[in-house]
Amino acid sequence: MNTARNTQFIFNRVAEPTSAVRKRPSPITFRLTDDERRELMRMSKGMALSSYIRQCLFGKNAVRRRNPTHRPVQDQQQIARALAMLGASRISNNLNQLAYQANAGSLLVDDDTLQKIDEAYKHVCHLRDTLIAALGLIEEPHA
Repeated sequence: MNTARNTQFIFNRVAEPTSAVRKRPSPITFRLTDDERRELMRMSKGMALSSYIRQCLFGKNAVRRRNPTHRPVQDQQQIARALAMLGASRISNNLNQLAYQANAGSLLVDDDTLQKIDEAYKHVCHLRDTLIAALGLIEEPHA
């Protein structure tokens, strides 16, 4: 009997949280029409809706979250284009082959090799610019 009580005591001690659990306040929900939601999205200009609404309500007194868990994507189609370009370019394979040849000591730096390296560099730059534009950080890259 005493062993069972000790086991239960130990189990309960292990199961207790080690630090105070901080409970977040419950979210506030309200409904919008489709048109109202589109207008709100347009007005937020890529910001998370919660952050935008908080800023509208409290202005400079709005409390910033420490660890934002979500960065809104301004245009999902731009992300899709970037992924399609990555798949079509075979850049990973090309760069891997260049690295292998360089490590093996058999990379000859001639005009063809320089052209391939330049092509890979341009692909990487364009992908980077497209992803940055998709995040709304710069204008859409030129084609």
